[in-house]
Amino acid sequence: MSDRPKIILHIGAGKTGSSAIQSFLELNVEALRREGILVPANDLEMSGRSYGNHVRLFREWNDEPDAGRKALESAVAKLMAQAGDASAILISAENLAAYAAGPGLFEGLAKSHEIEVILYIRRQDEFILSAWQQWNAKVQDDFLAWLLMVTGTLGNWHVYLTNWEKVVPRKNIRVRIFDRTQLKGGDVIADFYDQLGLSVPFDSFAYPEKDANPSFPESIMEMVKGNRRIFRDAHDNRFQEFVHDVTNDRYVKDSKESLLTAAQRRAIVARYAAGNRRVQKVYFGNSKEGLFRPIRDDAYFLPDPKTMLRQQLGFLVAIVFGIYRWRRERRRKPKRQS
Repeated sequence: MSDRPKIILHIGAGKTGSSAIQSFLELNVEALRREGILVPANDLEMSGRSYGNHVRLFREWNDEPDAGRKALESAVAKLMAQAGDASAILISAENLAAYAAGPGLFEGLAKSHEIEVILYIRRQDEFILSAWQQWNAKVQDDFLAWLLMVTGTLGNWHVYLTNWEKVVPRKNIRVRIFDRTQLKGGDVIADFYDQLGLSVPFDSFAYPEKDANPSFPESIMEMVKGNRRIFRDAHDNRFQEFVHDVTNDRYVKDSKESLLTAAQRRAIVARYAAGNRRVQKVYFGNSKEGLFRPIRDDAYFLPDPKTMLRQQLGFLVAIVFGIYRWRRERRRKPKRQS
């Protein structure tokens, strides 16, 4: 195995800074290549532009795991043959953490290649709420019904890790907590860079200019949740792109805004208590502080109906004006001479 590049898998999880990490990878494909880390294109080919993101490919392979495993092994074999002096091939797909079939895709490769896994985790109440807005609110219209259905399984880090430990040695799995107080430099990109073990300074690499994949206020998502005329599926981001374009990123969620009370959040985390203790013991050692920071009563606020209505009306006005401004700017552009 030592003669071949190792495989570094950033498996997520989703909503733990994965988009920011992938933006960093995209900006620094050539710089990382000079340091021996190959970030392949989205189809795991050497040719083509790399966006540092291989999510869609693994979504397809997860649906057909037998065919996916063969396709993955073929793609990796080609990369290995063309990797030159690279010391590592880096694959980033945040959906691999939760996919039960994800580890199995690498079962054959793990027998002949060194594989390292990097997983970021966060407190389950925060993870579940972020997953609701990013994906599930697009196809569900009842938050509480969905919450009751997923609590205890979604974000069960112990189960996710146990699945991966069947394929990758535990010593090759690194777990990081997505919390500014526990990240290198208080920044997930700097923390991920540190996990790569490179000797060149972090500030010699390009850094993304803005927050990747920000969330909307609850008042905005309340108007469109579960609307199939807007969202084709849970992965359809056209509405978010539209809003960001016409409002110049004015509508970004306050990190303290919450659909749940502090007591409700504690009840959610309690469902994961046993698994969290196991993760803490295996990957962080014994600590009286616990795996995640305690939930404070004053850490969040619930938006009141009047505030939400005011935000919704302001949002609709901003959308109409944004479209008007866009149309006006288009009319002002000089037409090409034939």
